[in-house]
Parts: sequence; C-alpha cells; structure tokens
Amino acid sequence: MIYKAINKNISLASKLLLDGEIIVYPTDTLYGLGVDATNQEAIKKINKLKNRIQPLSIIVDSFNMINNFCLLNTQNKIDLKKYLPGPYTLLLNKKDNLPDLLTCGSKKIGIRIPKSNFAINLVQNISKPIVTTSVNIHSEYSLNSIDEISNKFSNLNIFSGKVNEKSKGSTIIDFTLNPYKILREGDGI
Repeated sequence: MIYKAINKNISLASKLLLDGEIIVYPTDTLYGLGVDATNQEAIKKINKLKNRIQPLSIIVDSFNMINNFCLLNTQNKIDLKKYLPGPYTLLLNKKDNLPDLLTCGSKKIGIRIPKSNFAINLVQNISKPIVTTSVNIHSEYSLNSIDEISNKFSNLNIFSGKVNEKSKGSTIIDFTLNPYKILREGDGI
C-alpha cells in the first residue's frame, strides 16, 4: 500500500514498525527501508529483503538519543552539531544496547538525524531508533521513485513524501578517527 508521509499516518507507520514490519519512508536524501532498530527479527527481515548482511545505520531524533546509543568524546559532541540534522551519516562508537546483527559485530554505528519531519516524528512516536538503508536489493541501484519502489516491492507499506530525486545518498563520515575521514561523498558538503 502507498500512503502519504503526513502526520496523520505516523500512527500507522509506528504500528507497522512496532509489529516488526518493514516500511519505506522519505528522508532528506533518498527513500529508506526501515524497521525498528531494536528488533532483531525485523533486522533479519530487512537483510533478507536486501539479500545481504552488512552493517545498517539508524535514524535518531535528537542528540540525547545519540548519547543513549553512542560513546562520545567532548570533540564529537561539539562537531555533531555542525553536521546534524542534515544529509550526513556519522560513524560513532556504539554502546552495547543495540542488537549485534544491526552492526554485524562492528563497534561502530552509523547515525543520521535527517531534515525530514516524517522520519523524526516516527522515531519520536515509537521512542526508538529506526534502521535507514537505501531501497534496493544488494548490488542493484537505489530506487528513488514511488512507481519504481511499488513495482519492485509491492508487498511493502510505502509512505510517499518529498525526497531529493537526484540524491547521491548521505555523506558518510567516520567520527571514530582523528582526524575524521569521509568514507562516501553524498549530498552533504
């Protein structure tokens, strides 16, 4: 089903996530596939759908939520505010309160706070981070059109909204290194 990514549909999207379902939702870059990032069975579903097992990133709603899941030094805390919210994924050292399957055993976790009201409101509504990964099967190109997404993933609940149709994805920066290192150049400058 396709729904508009508007506030009145936050409850539906939240219920689907809390029930362990995969949804498609808009971010400030691309559409994302999402599940409750604390639900190991849901993470398994998203890995099966994408036909791969690799570390996944999460969307959080605030710097407080980052503190709940990441180990931050003083400089990280200052620098986070330069990049978030925005089209960045920042790799940070994670705490042990997220499923290992989410990061495939890595001590790092990718964190996003997108400039996307729907995604942020969704996280706030369920009081948990959500997985964010591009809408595609492993090794295929990312889908960023509702028509393509609904044709390829007709069994998913899709929440359509405004995305950057020419997006290259988020810029990924490893904040665990000194100096920080850009791992992928995307929409963030």
